[in-house]
Amino acid sequence: MRHPEFEAMPREELELLQLERLQSTLTRAYRQVKFYRRHFDRLDLPLDAIRELGDLAQLPFTTREDLSENYPYGLFAVPLRDIVRILSSPGTTEKPLVVGYASQDVKLWLELLARLYTASGVTRDDIVQLILPPGLANWRRDLQAGAEYLGASVIPAAILNFAKELMVMRDYKTSVLVTTPPLSRHLLTVMARMDLSPAELSLKKALLVAAPLTSEAQREIEEGFQIKTASAYGITEVMGPGLAFTCGADGGLHFSEDHFYPEIIDPDTGEPLPPGTPGELVITTLSTVAFPLVRFRSGDRTALITEPCSCGRTLTRLAGIQGRVDAIFSVGGIKVHPDQVGLLLKEALQGHPPRYTWQVTTEEGLEVLDIEITVEEAFFSDEIKALECLCRQARRHLQDHLGVNARITLKEIGEN
Repeated sequence: MRHPEFEAMPREELELLQLERLQSTLTRAYRQVKFYRRHFDRLDLPLDAIRELGDLAQLPFTTREDLSENYPYGLFAVPLRDIVRILSSPGTTEKPLVVGYASQDVKLWLELLARLYTASGVTRDDIVQLILPPGLANWRRDLQAGAEYLGASVIPAAILNFAKELMVMRDYKTSVLVTTPPLSRHLLTVMARMDLSPAELSLKKALLVAAPLTSEAQREIEEGFQIKTASAYGITEVMGPGLAFTCGADGGLHFSEDHFYPEIIDPDTGEPLPPGTPGELVITTLSTVAFPLVRFRSGDRTALITEPCSCGRTLTRLAGIQGRVDAIFSVGGIKVHPDQVGLLLKEALQGHPPRYTWQVTTEEGLEVLDIEITVEEAFFSDEIKALECLCRQARRHLQDHLGVNARITLKEIGEN
């Protein structure tokens, strides 16, 4: 354990720590963030009424739409002069989501990443290679910084083809691979084409992030590389990949609840659900300074496991991520909202609202966003080169704004 005094803290003491930090967070949010002050005042609920962790359910939720509406700095709880890092990620509207870090937040974030790596069995003696898509730019930086903070040797994510990535992995004697489940499966297909065997690598483990890891995919990756795997969970709005992590013992993801308080709610009614019942994960920050979030709806479906883990940690576990409760979907670990796709296609088609269908397909382990656009017959009177240019333009627009691989095809109205 990186922090045994917190990760294995007796539950009674942990809950007292959570309550103390929660009350501090609520006070800071009320005093420093107009959005929360308005919401709390509307309830006519004094903050000193929050005397137990269960009382948190009396407060309203924070949504991604709230983050967009307060773009860019409306939810910051400190002056801009105290902000040392500003992150953004695509929202569900035209405005991105903006997150700010104070210097204390950066220190916390590094410790959480070191906690994640330590639980995954990574040490300062390892050589860590990151292979992550450009669309996960924030996670690429986070996971690199966390491994460096731990003291490991790091090969940063680069723009290389996968054969060269595998050459680097073999020649540099990489011992830990950090990637997504889809990319790891694609690497196995490239290894087969190269006739490269696991015995030629020095790989011992893989940390798989950004997308849910099914038992089937985990088995395929572990058998293909002849390694052990670990996984982690996080969302950019709440400090990225350091939220929860596997320990290799009894299953599930240990949630860093000394710094974040988890709830599971019924996504339709908003009512809290008991441990073991699947629902939507709601997160309240307990330690972050610049960007406090109260009851943030993650959109991820999971359940809480409160039974003790044989690893000795007392932290509550998430029972894996079991999909979404909203329209957001994942392409290679990158979250996408259907409204974003429609908006970007309209821009690429010079303002014409497109009629289209989409699905996520898999090719050699890689996930691709397949889009079929229905167009007027007049489009097909143009030259083939012009149509190909239109498809390239739309594909590039999606890549530039969302970081996803897309394949665009045009279909004439009435065509089957």
